[in-house]
Amino acid sequence: MEPFAVTPHLVAKSETTSSFYAIVSDSGKALFVDYGSASWPFFQVFVRYVDTFDHMRFVEHSIEKIRARYGMKSIDVAMPSHMHDDHLNGFPYLVRRYGTKIWCYENMVDILENPRGLNVGCIFGEQIKIDRSFRNKETFKWEEFEFTVVHSPGHTNYQMAMFVTIDGARVAFTGDAFFNNPDDPSSLRHNLIYRNEVKTGDHLQSIRNILDFEPNIIAPGHGRPFLIDRAKALNFEERAKQQDTFFRDLIADPDTDMGVDPSWIRIYPYQMVVFPGQTKRIQIRVRNHRPRRVQIRGAFILPDGWRSTPSEISLDIDASAKANAEATISIPSNWSNPLPRVAIALDVMADGKYLGQIAEAVVDIRAQRT
Repeated sequence: MEPFAVTPHLVAKSETTSSFYAIVSDSGKALFVDYGSASWPFFQVFVRYVDTFDHMRFVEHSIEKIRARYGMKSIDVAMPSHMHDDHLNGFPYLVRRYGTKIWCYENMVDILENPRGLNVGCIFGEQIKIDRSFRNKETFKWEEFEFTVVHSPGHTNYQMAMFVTIDGARVAFTGDAFFNNPDDPSSLRHNLIYRNEVKTGDHLQSIRNILDFEPNIIAPGHGRPFLIDRAKALNFEERAKQQDTFFRDLIADPDTDMGVDPSWIRIYPYQMVVFPGQTKRIQIRVRNHRPRRVQIRGAFILPDGWRSTPSEISLDIDASAKANAEATISIPSNWSNPLPRVAIALDVMADGKYLGQIAEAVVDIRAQRT
């Protein structure tokens, strides 16, 4: 349960809810990669036994030991490897207690600053303000270290890999993309969560990042850092190709990602908090995985008395593109319901084919404002 030095300037803690890492510069400034709860049981208590709108309590851990043993004087920056709550629920605490700046890969900005927006797994409910973001393959300097950040989808679309040379070791921070496989030392383990917006080719992209940058140490999101070589990465590349073949064989749709992606059409935000009498602005967001233009028509399904403007949406989405439609939902001022949360949906037709109510959102009704 102790933090340990991977190299003189890289400290790891692997028995916490998720592994986290402190890169400590010669000046004593630290850059954290992830910072979650002190233990899995502690994390689970607050996941399972607090109400929907309560904050997860966070208790500091490991910092004093890193400060005492490894020369850390301040926590300058914290970066999430990906958007899951077990990896970053300590970030608001770092900001409040130590003035830490939060940096991330560019596609995590919206989901961290607006956590009610998407229906994906393991979102952390407290808003996190982002101070700086990075594009795919962007390189940046922090203290004496130079980093390269890349998009690393697969475990989730909202995940980065970050590469840096520390004390002569080429290190890859990969979040939950890859894990050491003690049962097969020639290979890597991974997991697959469709709700996290996985697509065909995602795991291939992530392992090809490794093949391009050729690290010799992977610092994973769970467990201890481990050695990686090209043969092990090539083995995983072949397994990722086979996984994509399984997708194509199993899914009846000729455009495989239409079947893999459960949210190719969605209502944004997914969770809304409204008051009776309020009008809420929403979007319909569509990802077209087809190699041709697609026409979408949708009608809102709302509780009795609610009104949408417009009542139906129409979108033409180019091949392999994204498009949004704007709308508003109005709740009557005298509206009441025995349940504080209701569902809304979009009844969808695509190219004239009826698909049903395949996009939904939830609306939490608060008492009338005074």
